[in-house]
Formats: sequence, structure tokens, C-alpha cells
Amino acid sequence: MNDLQLYADAALAPSGKVALQKLPKQQALWVSGSVGVAAVAGATPLWAWAPELALCLALGAGAAMVNPRRLWAAPLVIAAVAAVGLVCGAIGVPPVVGAGATAGALGAWLVPHRTDALDLVNGALGSLTGASLGLWAAVVLLPSSLPTVLLAPLTMGLVALVAAQGLLPVALRFDMGPSLPSRSEVARTLRVPYRPAVMRALELYQQTQASVPERDTRRGLAEMAMWVYRLQQTLQTLDKQLEQIDPEHVEARIRACRELADDVDSFTRERRQATAVHLERLLERRRAIAVERDRTDALVDYSLAYLEEARAGMTVAQHHPGETAPERLDEVLDRLREYAREGDTRRQTAREVDLTR
Repeated sequence: MNDLQLYADAALAPSGKVALQKLPKQQALWVSGSVGVAAVAGATPLWAWAPELALCLALGAGAAMVNPRRLWAAPLVIAAVAAVGLVCGAIGVPPVVGAGATAGALGAWLVPHRTDALDLVNGALGSLTGASLGLWAAVVLLPSSLPTVLLAPLTMGLVALVAAQGLLPVALRFDMGPSLPSRSEVARTLRVPYRPAVMRALELYQQTQASVPERDTRRGLAEMAMWVYRLQQTLQTLDKQLEQIDPEHVEARIRACRELADDVDSFTRERRQATAVHLERLLERRRAIAVERDRTDALVDYSLAYLEEARAGMTVAQHHPGETAPERLDEVLDRLREYAREGDTRRQTAREVDLTR
């Protein structure tokens, strides 16, 4: 039941500043990866022989560390950053410019949340500027008399620290804008019977965008569409749990445990009776799951109906200035959030009661 409760608790929880919360860790990974490679380069002749190449390799390694789950792409990222940096150096452009831009774009591509072309551009521009400023600061602040084994990681630490700030506009844009699943994500996480409702919600959301000028309204409608996706995930989990408990089979087992012959010894009788008690509780659990399943399904229909109403309302509002948002948007969102809080409290109370039994 623990997995089921976690899914249910998260079904209507509105997403917070997810990307901004993860940003410090991602930046720390970037800096640590760059400093580690620079330390190796400083301890070998690479930094003294080709400092531009060493800097590009370190920037690429730092960008590749942004998402540890995608370390398989690290060789490609490092090679791309180094190649662009060397090409820039060959045509007379500072290598840090090309390497910084490439590292920022690839770092934005590697972050866990879904990004688009604008995010890659923001990441490239931010890291390009940050890497250039960081290198300038390192040249000004660090004495050249330092041994290479210290100069290399310190220089790269400053460069990477400022270059990693290129992920900030990407995180801000993700948290400030609507977060919706892609079609591929829906196909990957939901079985076929559970996809139509989500696709319908995404379609309704897209159809309202042309007539919704306010950012808050667009975000509220996106939240509704995202809830449909979360609810369908929960519905899929609940149905899977229900399929795993065949009530007829369980009832037959209960009858077999209750209907014992008179000559059965006391130990066997006690164990059979205890088994029947646990099976009866299993049926109670199944009934509770069925109730949650029906409530979740009802919420899906409720959310879709509201999105359909909102789309029609937006169309009418185009001809009536001052009525550009559905009047009941805040009310609907408040009701759904209140249901999420009540559901969490109800499930937590049920768990506590079970622990006291």
C-alpha cells in the first residue's frame, strides 16, 4: 500500500519551484566536474602544453555532470565542447567563447526537466558570458607564479562557478512557465487506455492559448491539464492494484479457512482463522482502493469538463472585453487543491489507525 499511497498523495499536488530547488546541486556538480578535470590537467603536462584545450575539456566535463542519470552522454558533450573551442581558436575567436556557449547549451539539454530551443539559447548565452567573465576574473585575481597544480583547478573553479550560472535562466523559465508532459512522455508512462484523457486535456489547453492573454490564467489552465495527467497515472496504479486482488478468489480462500472439519487440530484451526482475518482485511483494502479509483476517475471527468467550459468561455470572452478569464478558475483550483489536502490527511489518518491496531 505504500507505493499506492505515494501515488495518490501526489495526484493533485501542484508543482512548486522544482527546477530552482535542483539548481544548486546541478551547479555544484558542474563546478566539481570541471575542477576535477582541471586538477588532473594541472598535474600532467596538458595544462602547460595546451591550456585552451584543457579548459575546454574541463568545461565539457562540468556540463556533462549536470545530470548524473545521463552520464552516458559525457563523452559526446566533452568532445563537442572541445571541438567547438578548438575551432573558435583556429578562426581567431577566444576558445572560451565557443566552449562556454556549447557547454551551456548542452548543459541545458541535459537537465532533468524538458527543455526546448529557447532554453538551449538561454543556456548558451548565459554560460558564454559566465565563462568569459570567470576566465577574466581568474587572470586578474590569481597570481601567475602559482604552481600549475594549484593554478589549473583554481582557474577552472572560477570559470565553472560563473559559467554554471547559465542554468539559472533555464530553471527560471521552467518554473515560471507551464509544465506539461510531452506526447512521448505520456506514451512512455501511461498504457493505451489511460492516454486519451491526457491527450484531450493537452488539446484543450492548446486550443485556449490563442485567446488567453494573462499569464496567471494560462498557468492555471496548464495546472488543470497537468492534474489530468497525474490523475491518470494514479488511476493506472489503482487499476493495477485492483487487478492483483481477485475478490472471488479471496472469498473462496476465506470460506475454505472458515469451513473446517471437526477433527482439525487446534493449531491448524487457529492459523486458518488468522488467515481468514487477514484475507478479510485484504478485501477491505480492495474496497478502499475501489473507492479511491472511482473518486480519481470522477476528478478526471470534472477537470476535462472544466477545460471544455474554459475553452468555450475564452471564445466568448474574445468578443467581450474585460472577460478574458473564466470566472470560476480560482474557485476550481481551490477546490481541487483542497481535495488534495483532504485526501492526504485522510490517508495519513488511515495509516496511523492501522499502526495502532
